[in-house]
Amino acid sequence: MFFASCFFQSGFCANYLSACQKVPDVYKELVKNLISDGFEKGFVCKIFSDKRIKFNPKVMPRKVTHKEAKLHYDIFLERERIDRARAFLKENKILFASVERDFGVPREIKAAILLVETDLGRYLGSSLAINTLSSMVVAKDFNAIRPYLPKEYNQLKSAQRKKIEKKLAKKSRWAYLELKSLLIYSQLNKMDIFSIKGSIFGAIGLCQFMPSNALKFGVDYNKDGKVDLFDPADALASMANYLRYYGWKDGLKFKGKLKVIKQYNHSTPYAKTVIKVAERIGSS
Repeated sequence: MFFASCFFQSGFCANYLSACQKVPDVYKELVKNLISDGFEKGFVCKIFSDKRIKFNPKVMPRKVTHKEAKLHYDIFLERERIDRARAFLKENKILFASVERDFGVPREIKAAILLVETDLGRYLGSSLAINTLSSMVVAKDFNAIRPYLPKEYNQLKSAQRKKIEKKLAKKSRWAYLELKSLLIYSQLNKMDIFSIKGSIFGAIGLCQFMPSNALKFGVDYNKDGKVDLFDPADALASMANYLRYYGWKDGLKFKGKLKVIKQYNHSTPYAKTVIKVAERIGSS
C-alpha cells in the first residue's frame, strides 16, 4: 500500500524516505520501535531527522543518581517567594476560585505547587522534552554513560554495577512510555513537539506533569479544544483533577494532605513544603 501510494506521489515519498535516512544512528532503533508500536512512519522520521533533535548523554546519569530528599526546599518559604505567590493568586483570583469550586482543591495548595514546581511559571525547563525523554530511552549501556556519572561510580563492585544496569533498563522503559505519551499529547492537541520544553526529566507545563499524566488528567478548562498545560486555566484544572483523583477532599488533616501531595511528587520534604507554603500564602 505504501509503495503504491509512492508511485503516484513520488515527491512526497522521496521526502518521506529521505527523512528516515537522516535519523541519527543513536535513534534508529528507537524510531523502529515507535513505528512498530503504531506511530506513522513519516511522522516519526520527520521528528527524529530534524536538526533540533539532540542526544544528551548527561540526562540518564542525572536520573539514576538523583536524590529528591537532598533538594533544598526551604527556599520556597522565603518571604519574597511567598509574597509573589500571594500576588499571583490575587491576579488570577477568578480562575483560582473557579477551579476550587469545580474540583474542591484549595487555591492556596494549587498556588503552592505552582511556586515549587515552576516558580509560578517563571521556569518551565530549558530543554526540549522530546530530547530529554529520547536521550533517556537510548541510554541503556552503562559504559556509554559512565563518563558522565559521579566519580564514585568509577570503581563499582560487580553487584553494584548490576544494580545500576538494572536501574538503567527500568528508567529506559519508563522514558519510552513517557516519550510515546508526549508524541500522542502533541498530536491530540495539535502542538509543535519542538515547542514543548520540559524539566530535566521531561515533565511539562506550569503543573509539571509527565506526559502520561497529561493524557490521563489533562483538562481543557478554557474550552479552546485542546489541553495546553502551559495555559494557566488548563494547568490549574489539570492539577486539581489529579489531586482530587488521588484523594483530596474537604476536611483532610495533615497526614491526609501529605499522602495526597506525595502522589504528585513522592518526596516527603516536597509534600511538607507545599503544605507549609500554602499555609503561609493563606495567612494574613
